[in-house]
Amino acid sequence: MNASEILHGVTGAWRIAMRDPDAARHFNLSDAGFFRSFLALAFALPIIFFTTTSLWRMGQSIDALADVSFSAFAMTQIGGELFYWAIYLLAMVPVARHLKLGASFGAYVVTFNWGVLMTSSLMAVPLLLYSVGLFNGQVAVMLTLPIFGLVAWYRWQIARVVLGATPSAAIAILVFDFVLGAVLDQGLGRLLLTPAAG
Repeated sequence: MNASEILHGVTGAWRIAMRDPDAARHFNLSDAGFFRSFLALAFALPIIFFTTTSLWRMGQSIDALADVSFSAFAMTQIGGELFYWAIYLLAMVPVARHLKLGASFGAYVVTFNWGVLMTSSLMAVPLLLYSVGLFNGQVAVMLTLPIFGLVAWYRWQIARVVLGATPSAAIAILVFDFVLGAVLDQGLGRLLLTPAAG
């Protein structure tokens, strides 16, 4: 994989969110491109780590995470991302088959993978501005809300346009997506966010 393929992958993800009918031309939808799209996880990990660090610092500053160690918080945040990514895509295999959309599932995975890199990067922007002192924590959190909206819009678009799901099926997929993420966050939080040893 080279820088051009990475740039095209992120550009394609953005253009799908913007409803560009030519967005698919940016993706490598070959078998090799399918497997290489999972490297988006490796590229996203430093961004996720930065986001995790910023959120922990923000929580420490308002005493929301005063009794939580950074290692436990990082395991929860980063582990949650990894588990979510793997479980969601595995769960979508039988869903796509049930909906008779298996033929487009490969393209769906490619666009989903590059989309995670795109949305992770966008989510880091308010936290970067917080880290350099341009915004306080409250403003940074407020700025993430439209990004969550973009994530939802993107997931809706790839379910409809790339996977080929009906509107009702796309809504069900979107609900499953966010419920899964919330359940994993809550479960890992209960398991790992124990008070730091004093």
